[in-house]
Parts: sequence; C-alpha cells; structure tokens
Amino acid sequence: MIQGDHQEGATGMPLPDSLRVRVVDTLGNGISGRQVSWMVALGGGSIVPETDTSDADGYASAQWTLGQEAGANAARAVTPEAGFVTFSAVANAQSGGGGGGGGPVPSPNRSSVSATPDSIAAGSGSSTITITVRDDQGNPVPGAVVSLATSGAGNTLTQPSSPTGADGVAQGTVSGTEAGAIVVTATVNGSVQLSQAAQVTVTGGTSVDHLVFRLQPPHDVAVGEQMRLEVALADANDNVVPLTGILLYLGLFPDGSDVPANKRLIGNRFVATDSGVAVFDLGVDTPGRYVFRALTDQLPELGPHGPEPYLFSVPFSVH
Repeated sequence: MIQGDHQEGATGMPLPDSLRVRVVDTLGNGISGRQVSWMVALGGGSIVPETDTSDADGYASAQWTLGQEAGANAARAVTPEAGFVTFSAVANAQSGGGGGGGGPVPSPNRSSVSATPDSIAAGSGSSTITITVRDDQGNPVPGAVVSLATSGAGNTLTQPSSPTGADGVAQGTVSGTEAGAIVVTATVNGSVQLSQAAQVTVTGGTSVDHLVFRLQPPHDVAVGEQMRLEVALADANDNVVPLTGILLYLGLFPDGSDVPANKRLIGNRFVATDSGVAVFDLGVDTPGRYVFRALTDQLPELGPHGPEPYLFSVPFSVH
C-alpha cells in the first residue's frame, strides 16, 4: 500500500487522494505487467478502473468514490500470487450531523463497546458488537460515524451500516474461523478512539487443511463458452469446512507453464465461499490447453501465499 488509506470524504463523492499500490518481489523491487483488481469491500461506492496493470516500476492506482450512506467504507487491491491490501475510509453526510462538526463531542471514556454473545463457535457463530457513543455528560451522541477494528487472524468484521441513532447506538458484527480471543475496538468520527474494547471468545471449529476442486473444468470447451467450477475448503479428511466469506481466486495457466494468463479469462475469478464452497462461472477467450490454480490469502495457516502445495485443476482444452 502506497497511498490512499484512512481518508475521509463526503458521501457519494470521490476521495481527494487516489488509491495507489506497488507490486514488489521479495527484494522490494517493483514488478511490471501484473494485474491489480480493485473492488469495493464495504460501503457500496465505486472504483475506476476495476482492473489495472502495474507500470514499469510496479505501481497501479485507481480513484475511489465513497458510498451514498455515511459510515465506514473499505476497498481492496488484489493481485494474484501477492494477495491483497485493504484501504479504509469514512464517508461523512454532506448535510452534517450530530457528533461531528459543531454537535456533541464523543467522549472516549464515557462511550462503550460490548459484544453479544461474548462466546461464539468458530466458522459458524457471530457476535453483535454494540457501540454506544456518549458525550462527557453521558448523553447519547446521534449521527456519529463508528469504525470497528479487530485483532488476530481469521476474523470477518461487518461495520455499522449507518451512523449512531438518537440513542447514540450503532451496531456491527464479528465472526471468526480460529479458536481464540477477538478484541474489537472502535473509532468515532475518524479520530476519537474509544477507551473500552469488547472481547469475543471463539471456540472449537474444524480447521481448513487444504483446498479441493469439487467441480473440475470440462475436458473441452469452446472459446468464450462459460464453464462452472467449484472450489471448497476441506479438512484433513476431505470434508467441507463450512466457512462463509473466505475469498478464493483462480489463476489461468497454459498447461506446462508457470506464467499466468489471467487476461484471457472471461468472468469474475475472485469469489467468496458460501458454506465452504466458492462457485466460479468463467470462460477463456483464447484457444489452447490450460489448467486452473486455486488460491486464498485469508487462511495463513495454509501458507503465506495460500495453500502449499498449490492446487491445480485437471487440464482442459479450449478450441
């Protein structure tokens, strides 16, 4: 990540600074010609372009327009083999509102953060995070924008969908895939860090051991013909681990080559799992013989850049 994180702007408007990343090798040298996909992760805004290619020095950039609702926004830059980075921003209502710009001032000590329940099952449970924003006199602060953050790995966090109401309350959710404690902290109006934090204990759960193609590509397809593939999270016994929201992505490789040809793909090659399975509908626009490779960067226990060894599909021909 080079530029564009932690910005604030008006709802529905472009942010002042563009988003900028650099694709580098293990020595920190820029890598040119790599595809960078830009996507909105939270807030419903837009990014232009949706896909960019790193320049001669490894840089790629995009312009981020925030969503129409006040609150937290997030965007991702995703690069095959290198993973992703997440940018955060706060969208402020253009008409103003309580809690920011002349309204009641949030108190970091009088405000509170709580979790219900405070213990959940790994991979299936979810806890509601309630943030009550108060001023120094203990009065609720309406219209405050709350942004949440969590500790640890394997967490899925949903930001509050709107500013605090008349009662000063905003709510988000958190879930986890790894046993342990999740600490949730809150920041109000982009600058006020609340003193209190909530803790959620994640218990049990089955760990992911590898990825598996549940539905392989057909042996032969026509140029541009859509094919369906399914990639699943599996435990050591090849049972599907029913985790939702784990981002998987496919790379296209000419058979026998270690250089991806992802620009030949038609369709979205980045899909989040639903109950442990990601479903891809893809086509290829150039004849040849290929294999798919499946990766995820959200399960570090499988390896720093995804599952090891890499999971490849059976070869298939495009004619």
